[in-house]
Amino acid sequence: MRRLFVIATVAVLAMGMGVGPAAAQSNQSAGNQTVAQAPDDAVQTIDNQTRIVDWSYSPGRFTLEIEADEPTTISLTESGAFEEGTTSFNYAERELDAGTQTVNFIVSPRQGETGAAVAIATQKSLDQGTGAIVSTGMVQRNPFRHFGGESGLFSGVAMTVGCAALGAWYVVHSEDSGVVEA
Repeated sequence: MRRLFVIATVAVLAMGMGVGPAAAQSNQSAGNQTVAQAPDDAVQTIDNQTRIVDWSYSPGRFTLEIEADEPTTISLTESGAFEEGTTSFNYAERELDAGTQTVNFIVSPRQGETGAAVAIATQKSLDQGTGAIVSTGMVQRNPFRHFGGESGLFSGVAMTVGCAALGAWYVVHSEDSGVVEA
């Protein structure tokens, strides 16, 4: 009877160990997906001759489609809420020709933040006291990610309940005349 209990326990634990790598793979592939994209009709004016016509964000990188009526220089910087203390941020300037160009901008990962934003300005927009911001908003994270997602959490709960039931069954059936002392 003890041999059966040990074999069943080892089998249940082995099943649970197989869940971890699969959950890690799904998290890695999810990290490469695009997190946010602009709505189809989104056009944001930077100044009266420069506008953002499309954008997308994948972790750590904004891709912006910017349309300019004449050659101009744009400034890009990280935007968003920062914690108290000192830190650094990314800044870039890009020369644009007339027409539509694709501009990539890298943003630094912030501890505990779940969104990203970039502020864009030209000299004309700064003279007017304006600019444009592109933001992903608050990206929701899976609260069960530390447990391997929902499948990892529920398989862990199922293994725990299974081991408890198996232990109770063993105690009940190992006594000669029912449960004398548990």
